[in-house]
Amino acid sequence: MPWRMDLTKKIIFDLDDTLYKEGELRERREKAIHNFLGEKTKDYLELRKSRGTLVSLEALGVSRQQFFKLMEEVPINLKKNEDLVLLLKNLKTQYKLFVLSNSPKKCVFETLKQLGILDLIEEYYGGDDFKNNKPSEENFFMVQAGDICVGNRFDKDLAVPKKKGAITVFISETPNEEAHFNIKSIYDLGQLKL
Repeated sequence: MPWRMDLTKKIIFDLDDTLYKEGELRERREKAIHNFLGEKTKDYLELRKSRGTLVSLEALGVSRQQFFKLMEEVPINLKKNEDLVLLLKNLKTQYKLFVLSNSPKKCVFETLKQLGILDLIEEYYGGDDFKNNKPSEENFFMVQAGDICVGNRFDKDLAVPKKKGAITVFISETPNEEAHFNIKSIYDLGQLKL
């Protein structure tokens, strides 16, 4: 019987500011929110100092569905990222790769496609696949002990997986002592001994 690698372990990635960083897209999305809110923008900016985007918008009466529709209308203009493709191809030889984002699923699909990594991802989930956004426990239904979770926000991307026994990898210039591993860029992931 030929040797076969057991690919039951998963790496679950956050998307925005984890697998890619694109300040211009973030600015366009934020501008769309401000245009939509009009006079309520000042209140939104005040709420954002202590809360996430969606929680702030919901406090102002904007539904999740309205937010997702608004985000879907913002054009995504990314280029294929050969370095990211190579990294994920290498990781895919040992792990099943998943993406879990609070962005609408349509935006997740388009982002993965434009980055050139859609065919490397086993499954991907957007915020509209769930009743609540991360860090709600329902979002992490696929996480099992020993899986690897990678994100740029410990509270949203990694706290629940850590409780479930996952290995957490935090991406930031500023390390987080609660994470198992701290890296500054997604490209450092290939150097870790996981």
